[in-house]
Amino acid sequence: MKNSGTTRHARFRAERAVLATPPRAVIGLEAEFNLLVNGHRRRPEKVFGNPSRLVRRRMIPRTGKSFQSPAGGAIYFDTGVIEVATPIVELEPGCCYRATRLLWEQIRYLRVELDHWAKRNGCECCLQGFSAHYNFSFPDGRRSKSRNATKLAYLLAHILPVPVTLLATNRQSSAVGVRPRKTRLEVTADFTPDPALMLATCAFITGAVETVLRWDDFGLRQLGRHGIPRITPFHLR
Repeated sequence: MKNSGTTRHARFRAERAVLATPPRAVIGLEAEFNLLVNGHRRRPEKVFGNPSRLVRRRMIPRTGKSFQSPAGGAIYFDTGVIEVATPIVELEPGCCYRATRLLWEQIRYLRVELDHWAKRNGCECCLQGFSAHYNFSFPDGRRSKSRNATKLAYLLAHILPVPVTLLATNRQSSAVGVRPRKTRLEVTADFTPDPALMLATCAFITGAVETVLRWDDFGLRQLGRHGIPRITPFHLR
């Protein structure tokens, strides 16, 4: 006989997973910043404690360490950086523009609140762009051993780095990352301090992800089938 408590717990987890998956394809952007106070890098957790002591308006706590930002989306301190995130945006024409604009509105709101805090405390605060994250929901339809988030991320890691590096990064950038999550895919690059270039990056990544999602499987042989070049290994002479 099954344990009724275990059964209820399993059912609750399954229902929670269903509710956590958006009914339609969505995207969302995040940006991380280092905090500099009087020219020295500081951990925001040490300076403010939590975002509610930085932002003047009352904020609603969310899951984990995040708070609902008055500008929409979320703000939280994550391992020594300040991170802002947009609300989810349904994948449709114009979604990249909306998501990028929402992110920069979040950044502007954070900047205004930081300026006010700095003036009140007689110091100078700077935000140093650290990274940007482009998130895409992973559809449940057609999910299989050859079509899952891990294989999709590995395949995209062979497609995205060169064009994303040209669009979004700088000469000191070291990598472009593609990380599979339970219900989404996350593409990570250095923060792009230009809204137009960030929009172009978001649009390219979105187009690439949506194109690859239509393929029959996510094996590397798809690169040759679709005429996508691969980086040739090289050695210094």
